[in-house]
Amino acid sequence: MNLGQMKAMKEKNKKLSSRSEEIADIIDRMPITFGRWVAIAVIAFTTLLLLFGWIIKYPDIVTGQIKINAQNATIRLVANTSGNLHLLCGKAQDNIKRGDYIAVIQNSASTEDIRKVLSIIDGKDLTEKQLLLLVDSFPNEVSLGEVSLKYYTFLAALKSKADHLKRNVYQKQKDNLLADIEWRNRIIEDAKKILDATQNRLQVSQKWLERYKSLNKKEIATYEFEVDQMNNNYLALIQEVQNCKKEISATRMQIADNYHTLERLDIEQKEKERELLVDILSSFQDLKANLTIWEQKYAFKAPFNGKVEFLKFLAEGQFLQSGEEVFGIIPIENHIFGQVLLPANGAGKVKEQTKVSVKLDNYPYMEYGYIDGVVSSISLVSQPLKTENNTVETYLINVELPDGLTTNYGEHLDFKYEIGGTADFIVKERRLIERLFDNLKKRIK
Repeated sequence: MNLGQMKAMKEKNKKLSSRSEEIADIIDRMPITFGRWVAIAVIAFTTLLLLFGWIIKYPDIVTGQIKINAQNATIRLVANTSGNLHLLCGKAQDNIKRGDYIAVIQNSASTEDIRKVLSIIDGKDLTEKQLLLLVDSFPNEVSLGEVSLKYYTFLAALKSKADHLKRNVYQKQKDNLLADIEWRNRIIEDAKKILDATQNRLQVSQKWLERYKSLNKKEIATYEFEVDQMNNNYLALIQEVQNCKKEISATRMQIADNYHTLERLDIEQKEKERELLVDILSSFQDLKANLTIWEQKYAFKAPFNGKVEFLKFLAEGQFLQSGEEVFGIIPIENHIFGQVLLPANGAGKVKEQTKVSVKLDNYPYMEYGYIDGVVSSISLVSQPLKTENNTVETYLINVELPDGLTTNYGEHLDFKYEIGGTADFIVKERRLIERLFDNLKKRIK
């Protein structure tokens, strides 16, 4: 180091020492209380910051796109045959009940007669107890078009069964046979009594005849007439006993024949009743099937309670082509729910009963509010979803809407099938201080 440099260093050290002396003087002149207040303020601010960081919480949110659906979708009714339209409902948006006819395509059958027959057979059970009532309920003259043959075939079978039950031919025959058997049993009982009495008389006659025969011929010479008479009487009694036995035997054979006839009548009755019942059931099923075919072909029938929508301009007598969509049925009472396809990287945080905030695209959130929901189920198997860039694995999450489409602002939103929106899943509430430390950890790493 040369002399000039050494001089420069000395001058620099002098300047630094003079400055340090000045700073020391300033510090010495500062009030001690001011420093204390600054320290207290810093400590208090830090404490408050930590306290509010611990108290303040806000949730972690996983966001997905939601579709609002319903258990019963809107049904579109299609014309299954070509023809002129006959409107039965008044106008669009009319309330209809399940089974109501909205309209029919004109055909050879009377719609009123079709509905009358359907109202009779709907839910009816063909039992013997109901047959006679059903016979009186069915009209004898109806205009059912292509269903008429099936209807009258069924009605004929039904009347045959009812007539069979009313006449009760087999039962009357069996009752007559049973009465005859009872009468012949009484004849047998009477014949048995006569037989017993005759056999007793025969025994007495046999004893007397044997006694007379044992006497000395000289002693009975004067009694030959009595012996002959007693012998004739004995023989007559024997014949009478034999006749009684023959009568009893013949009566028993007749009773046996009656029992055989009863068995035959019972078999014939069961076969006849089975035949009639088969005719009724088969013709009844044919009738129901043909009525169903008629409805599918010509009638626009409401499948459930709802409101009817006209899918095009319609007028009485308008010609429709087969395959045209004509009416829409909107269910009145329906179970509305949401479905979310959530990417796999966020689905793990979502559990059943997780709260959901639903914001619909058609209803601005700031004006209408959001809809409260809760996770009801999560699919166990993922399904791929193709995007513009790649394929993402997703899970289907069903969201229940306890208040329906009523928002937190009290607004009731109109339901439209597959209306879209955003679903915010509130997966976990975390403290502010935890989030600050998480950020610090990320920066350190």
